[in-house]
Amino acid sequence: MSTGPRFMLPCARRVSGGLREGLPRLPERSTKRLISLKSLFAPPPPSGGDAAAGAKPRVLVKQDDLFHQLSKSPIKEMRQKGLLIQEHGCCPTCVHETSANAGQAATREPLFECPDCGYPTHCSASHWAADKIRHSEQCGYLRESNEDEHDLRSGRTLREFEFPSAQLPEVVVNFKSWDTFLYTRSFTNVESARAMRHVSKVLTYPVTIGATLHQYSPFTLGSGLTPEGLKSMTALRTTIKEHELARSEKELQMQQMPLRIFVLGARAEAMLPPHLYLQLSYLLPSSSMMVYFVGPESIPTADETRSTIAVSPRLALKYHKGYFHDVIWNFAPFDPFTDVFFLFSPGLGHPKGRAGWQPTVEKLLETKCPIFATGFHQEDMDGDVAALTEDFGGEMDWLLKPQANPFASLKRDFGIRNLSEWAIANWGIYGFRGKRYEVQRK
Repeated sequence: MSTGPRFMLPCARRVSGGLREGLPRLPERSTKRLISLKSLFAPPPPSGGDAAAGAKPRVLVKQDDLFHQLSKSPIKEMRQKGLLIQEHGCCPTCVHETSANAGQAATREPLFECPDCGYPTHCSASHWAADKIRHSEQCGYLRESNEDEHDLRSGRTLREFEFPSAQLPEVVVNFKSWDTFLYTRSFTNVESARAMRHVSKVLTYPVTIGATLHQYSPFTLGSGLTPEGLKSMTALRTTIKEHELARSEKELQMQQMPLRIFVLGARAEAMLPPHLYLQLSYLLPSSSMMVYFVGPESIPTADETRSTIAVSPRLALKYHKGYFHDVIWNFAPFDPFTDVFFLFSPGLGHPKGRAGWQPTVEKLLETKCPIFATGFHQEDMDGDVAALTEDFGGEMDWLLKPQANPFASLKRDFGIRNLSEWAIANWGIYGFRGKRYEVQRK
């Protein structure tokens, strides 16, 4: 007889429900109050008497004039970005020549700005012309990024960041895509592809978590979820259902354990405005949640002494600066019915990060709790999956097969050192868990 796991999951039963499309336009009363992020990107207010209350914001760039070469941008931050690229980047034509000549040629800074995308891409016009075919693969995306960044800092009122609040209980959220999600959640101010890119960039983290846990999740049997994954998700959704049933009974509410969502290796997701995670709370309105951001770069605010932020009566954010395998005893014991882990683009297979992640993954597998991770693009995700399989293949079960994430950011980000390298936050997603060993009777 083999030894059973410390945490046993219940027998799997399929959670009923599915995607619902064709819903009518939601009434205005479904939005109780607005949550605005527009101050994040607005230009700083003028000093002195010009900052009088009620003064209109100063528009730096008009909507029909968003494209500018970075060195000639009317926005200081964009000019500084161009200087950073020139300082730390390199000309790809020079790099190619250096490789072809066995390291004999010199690599020069990208001082020449592409007239089509506005970024400093090459050291000279001749090298830009010689590399135009290869550069054309990214040029359109770079121009799109150029215009998006100018739009965010243009000084206009960013109405797309006025987010809806709590959902009416009779309205079902559709998780098929960003379009259906924003429609059924009454994001009425998202009216263009550019606004979609802005919003998806900041909402990809809370919505990816919510879409994974929700009973109407797009990840189902036949759509990537494995039988073992269904067992783990059934355990978590059982707790969520108990929260719903206990909502009308105060005594029962006091007895319920909150969901604990651990975000390991937290970086950008830990530095988002805390109230942004209310969008996660609105997707699971009956559940109390504690979101733990754990990692050496987990810094919530300028005041690092604030390790806990109570966002609402049902949502708290906690920040732990350090490695999970070093601080694990701050969170133990773990329960597969209440605990879930997310690793956003962790780089498990990256040569510089693989060894550092191994002790953390080893501890994660011991919890027997579900673990979901994302990747920047197909190659990044494939590398992480291959590293997991090679290092821990015999110790884990797959919960969610690697696939594209419907709630990935719609915006491409480019590296300062190499503009040909790009990343999309949470482009792909997959899930795994420590292997369970069933007790067998002879």
